Amino acid sequence: MREGADAVGPDPRQTLARRLHFAAKAARGHLEHRLAAAGSSFAVWTALSALKAGGPLIQRELAGMLNVEGPTLTRHLARMEAEGLIERHRTSADRRAAVVRLTESGEATHSRLSGIVSAGRDVVFEGFSPREIEEFAGYLDRLIENVGPASPSPRR
Repeated sequence: MREGADAVGPDPRQTLARRLHFAAKAARGHLEHRLAAAGSSFAVWTALSALKAGGPLIQRELAGMLNVEGPTLTRHLARMEAEGLIERHRTSADRRAAVVRLTESGEATHSRLSGIVSAGRDVVFEGFSPREIEEFAGYLDRLIENVGPASPSPRR
């Protein structure tokens, strides 16, 4: 018998992994829907949030924080720059590195979207106590530590 399996069902880790995938997809879809209704996207929201929290960032640092490939982020940032949400400029120390910062419009958009995302999170975590949310976050942190952040090459 497999470790973790019982005589009557599949390995609970298998069903948990599948449910975790569906839960993440459903939660993100819920937030995407709300953000789309506000004329934005999850990609824009996460970039704005990272820049709001971290201040001006070198583009490759931002890509690492968001766990996205450089070319993907470059496309998103080009759109955000065209919309006036961010500004990019080259650093004097390394002309290849671009520093990204929020504009006033980006700050205002982040503020506007914060309420939308907060309301979406309220729906996602409805019925969970603060303690349950804290415990769940701890379990997810442990899972991430076990395998490393999402990337093309696994940690082990």
